[in-house]
Amino acid sequence: MVFLLGMSKGGFPISSIALPLLVLVWPGAVEPAKSAVSFLLPVLCLMDVVALLFYRKHVDIKRLVPLLPGSVIGVAVASVFFVARDGAIVDVPDRVLKFLIGLIGFLFVIYFVFRKWVLKHLAEVSEPGFKQGTGFGVAAGISSTIAHAAGPVIQMYLLPQRLPKMTFVATTAIYFLILNQVKLVPFVAFGRIQVENLRLAAVMIPVIPVGVGVGYVLVRIVKPEHYVGLIYSVLFVTSVILMAQAVLG
Repeated sequence: MVFLLGMSKGGFPISSIALPLLVLVWPGAVEPAKSAVSFLLPVLCLMDVVALLFYRKHVDIKRLVPLLPGSVIGVAVASVFFVARDGAIVDVPDRVLKFLIGLIGFLFVIYFVFRKWVLKHLAEVSEPGFKQGTGFGVAAGISSTIAHAAGPVIQMYLLPQRLPKMTFVATTAIYFLILNQVKLVPFVAFGRIQVENLRLAAVMIPVIPVGVGVGYVLVRIVKPEHYVGLIYSVLFVTSVILMAQAVLG
């Protein structure tokens, strides 16, 4: 799973598979979804740094300015509802979170199916204004804090701008570098980063640059359409299993 996430950070879009798979295989029966999300955050922060080393020359930071205020708001809102242990306004049950992770994956597959049709019918390049960017930012902040699942939101924000491939990947990478650093604050403050998870993450460190590097190479030499059928089939099945587990208990 860490390798898959590393490939995604390297620009090969398969991160949506990793979290649902990790939740399914996470050891222990107590809150596997919340534990998996907390475990992944430090790993993702390190991946973001490695990815930026590859793509730093292609970043267009101006594209992200409308997103950032809303993203901080989204992280704050989701932290109150999800990250806080004691004193949270609403404690999201793990079954609900598992269902949401599955639902996000399911909806992402639907989004992917219609994405080409939507892009084909865009008459011109569209650059969201501050209000629209704030809305996308809030959605990204909430979904990322709850389930590291802001990828579809950011794609829907950036794709209409029709950026060059390298600029698209690089700008996405710098956005998640910023967002995940912001998320660290509430996760640490509310005690969600566990020492045992950090030890497990440390074992995974050698896998991270390999995964990012493989993703970086694949962006250049492989046509993604050769793999997307398999990728999204796996995501669809995994997401349905997660939702069924959440409903059936």
